[in-house]
Amino acid sequence: MNSSSDFTVLRLNQKVKKVLQIGFPEPIWIRGVITGLRRVSSRGHTYFKLADPSELGGQSQAVVDCALFAGDRSRISLETGRQSKIFDLQNHEEVRILVSVNFWDRSGGFQLVMKGYDPDFSGDSAAIHLQRLVSLLNKEGVLAENRTLRLPEVPLNIGLITSKGSAAEKDFVKTLEESSYPFKVFAAYASMQGSSTSDSVCDAFNRLITNPACNSLDIVVITRGGGSVTDLAWFNDERIARTIAQLPWPVISGIGHEIDTTLPDYAAHTRAKTPTHAAILIVNQLAQFDDYISTATQSLFSSVSPKIQIENLRINNLASNLTQHLSSLPVRKEEVIHKLASKLNIAVKTGLYKINLQIADIEKQIEIRDPNKMLKLGWAVVRDAHGIPIRNVSSVNEGETIKISMDKGSLTAFVKEKIND
Repeated sequence: MNSSSDFTVLRLNQKVKKVLQIGFPEPIWIRGVITGLRRVSSRGHTYFKLADPSELGGQSQAVVDCALFAGDRSRISLETGRQSKIFDLQNHEEVRILVSVNFWDRSGGFQLVMKGYDPDFSGDSAAIHLQRLVSLLNKEGVLAENRTLRLPEVPLNIGLITSKGSAAEKDFVKTLEESSYPFKVFAAYASMQGSSTSDSVCDAFNRLITNPACNSLDIVVITRGGGSVTDLAWFNDERIARTIAQLPWPVISGIGHEIDTTLPDYAAHTRAKTPTHAAILIVNQLAQFDDYISTATQSLFSSVSPKIQIENLRINNLASNLTQHLSSLPVRKEEVIHKLASKLNIAVKTGLYKINLQIADIEKQIEIRDPNKMLKLGWAVVRDAHGIPIRNVSSVNEGETIKISMDKGSLTAFVKEKIND
């Protein structure tokens, strides 16, 4: 065996490098998702990995090491700034970058060196991930849960999930204030960008639930202003959707602009195009109720007004009749008095006549029973020794003295013998 034909490690690496240089003589555009991003501050270089978008919950099919040297970074930032855009690589962001294929023959390391950046590339990994989440949560019924709640007709008490002091908060509150309706806003602030978005938003929802001041909430709004696809992709977390599904209030999602769609838009009761639009939806809901009340009031007035007019006429007629009745009352009253006096006169005379008859009858009875007349007829009145009339024999004893009154005198007698009938 001839060992002179053997490759050394360096020779092999140099051969591989030459093959790659021939195969990729010019920089190429490549797209993928940034992971493992790190910066070496001492030199200003940036290192990361570029991966193909992965299946939901799975591993990426391929990963490659990438480097962005400080000089190239400054140049790319300047070029992007001229387009009024910001160059800032972030983990989990899908990008389209210009790279040179490089192979380090000393270490045998394959690497892509970043030379350019497409600021207009929005990527599709976030959209793919979103659709997969929507499909999964739809099957579980999570996304339909909040829509089963009834949107209140008078949503005056509003819970607000947003970034403190943000333009989204100012636009939302300003629109409510301009309506002149007496809205009350209970804010629970949260981080609306970055890896802490999901935890922060879910915590804000929980603070609304546990805050006693929020027991009277009618509706909850989650909102933030526009941003890149990467910025908004932080909301595509199933924890946020599952939290919304468990809330006792209908939710309005107003994240980004009209063209933007995030997972809360699917999980919420209603989707708004912008923070301002979210406020307009609430104002319109209350305005509809206001219009309904105004229409009902007008309808009630139109229905009742003729009846009121009829009743007014009836009352006026009654008042007129009463006036006429009262004006003729003195004459009628005099007639009534004369009639009553005549009846009273007759009744008094009749009563006196009957009384006189009764008195005459009583006098006759008295006259008939006059003791003097009885004595003249031969009757006598017998009294005991005390002058008490004796009515029967049993009240007198033998030997007692009695007094006998007769016409023109009296006798004193001694009871010798009692004879009972």
